[in-house]
Amino acid sequence: MKKVFILVLVLFIAFLFVGCGDSDPEITYPDDENEDVETQEDEDTVEENDENQVDDVTEEPDEPEQPEEEPTESVVDPIGNFTLSFSGQINTTISLQSRGGQGAVNFMYNGMPVAFQEINVMNIDIFPLAMVNSGNIIVLWLDSFGFGDVSGTSEKQVFGISMPQSAEIGSGSMKDINSYAFYGDITVNIQGGAFNVKCVRAVSDRGEYDITSNDGANIAFSANGDLFDPALAGNVIPYPACE
Repeated sequence: MKKVFILVLVLFIAFLFVGCGDSDPEITYPDDENEDVETQEDEDTVEENDENQVDDVTEEPDEPEQPEEEPTESVVDPIGNFTLSFSGQINTTISLQSRGGQGAVNFMYNGMPVAFQEINVMNIDIFPLAMVNSGNIIVLWLDSFGFGDVSGTSEKQVFGISMPQSAEIGSGSMKDINSYAFYGDITVNIQGGAFNVKCVRAVSDRGEYDITSNDGANIAFSANGDLFDPALAGNVIPYPACE
């Protein structure tokens, strides 16, 4: 009986050793260092993705610069227009022996039509009168002139046109040959050979001319164009504006 008890006790102890042996499951704890490395790699990956997303943003191209508009020439409205014709001798000096020619000027000034015709005194053609002044031929028409004006100084209204003595036969722009027309006031003394333009009311270098003859002693031509306020004409003519 004692032997049986000892055998049972030995078997029981052996069973306990088998149950508590190397076959117990092993508990594995997470590796903190590896987790930190993986977390850092994940953060770096996110930052790289963010940078790539920023780089992928397409910048809007700058709008092309618009070319600057060239200034345009200011438009000046005319205050009238004119048409004229002349044929006659060119006077190199002015005296009682000076002779006028044939022709008339018709012009519109601020809506008012005006016409200066041929004037003769005692059957002598006086106006229109062509004269030489500083290399230019100036032809003058007056509103009136009589016998009483011959021996003294008088003030008249005048329409005139100036063109170079060297102007050749042909047609073209008045501006191209430095020709200009004007309407204003003048003092006249034929006996003394003095013609002084006091002021102008209208001026023009915007017109067309047609010269049919010019031999230095006689000239024949016609012209037409617009008239402008002298205050806007700059230095087109060497006369002051009328007040």
